[in-house]
Formats: sequence, C-alpha cells, structure tokens
Amino acid sequence: MAALSYFWGMTNKSFHIATLHRGRYMLLLLAGVCVVTVIASRLPISEIAKILVVLASLPLLIFCGTKWSKNDSVWFIQEGNIVIRFKNQQKDTFAIDNIKYLRNVPRSGGNLIMFFYKKGATPKRYWRNKLFEKADDLDALIHAIRQEGVEYYYM
Repeated sequence: MAALSYFWGMTNKSFHIATLHRGRYMLLLLAGVCVVTVIASRLPISEIAKILVVLASLPLLIFCGTKWSKNDSVWFIQEGNIVIRFKNQQKDTFAIDNIKYLRNVPRSGGNLIMFFYKKGATPKRYWRNKLFEKADDLDALIHAIRQEGVEYYYM
C-alpha cells in the first residue's frame, strides 16, 4: 500500500522512457554479425573456432547496437493528449479519447508498447529498451495512462 502512495500524489505528467529505434538496432546487429562472420571465415583457424569467434562477438554487437540505436523519449500527458518527444526531435501526438486499449508486451531486452485505436487505425508501436539502461518511468507512465481511463493489457 505504501508503494501506491507514490502515485496518489503524482503531479508529474512527464515521463522519461528509454526507447530504442528498433529498425536501426536490428540493422546494426545483423550487419555486425555478417561483418564478423565474413572476417572469421577468412581466418586460418578451425570451423569450431570460427563459430566461437562469432558467438563471442554477440554481446559486444548487442551492446554497440543498443548504444547506437538509443532514441530516448519524454512522454507527456496533457490536455487529453499523449505527446511523445524523442531525442532526435521527432514528436508523436495522439488523443487519449481515440485509444481503445494499451498493450504492453515484455521482451527479453525491453517492452513493446502498443496503442490500439478505436477507429481501427494501425497501432502505434514503441520499443522500450532495458539493456544497459538505468530505470525509467514506465510503471508511472502506465499508471497515469490507466488513470485517464485507457484499458491496459500486460501480455
């Protein structure tokens, strides 16, 4: 019950979320694996050693892909709208009244946050990153959105 008291007096309507540009991340990761594989295939070592080189490079590739794909965002709930401002100067805005429900799908490296709309439009998807990041305000953001009357599903 004491943990919820944090939310009761919440006046802050801005939330920092560690978002990730998912397309850039996947491109960097796959390109990195291809480059390491090409380099390893040219080395004069056994096939098992080549496979181990590629496998050993994966943590570094994941780290670099995550760092180079960061697109931190600040989410605001104001005047019946959700406004998302990204580090790269992009901005998304949509009305809370148009949201049918919010789906939060946990993944190993973060969350896929999807907003589904009442009028059947394509859902908005945002990738939250948990790898190599400090804690962000996702729980407070979801609580604030639920307080605005939006249905929430954690899948």
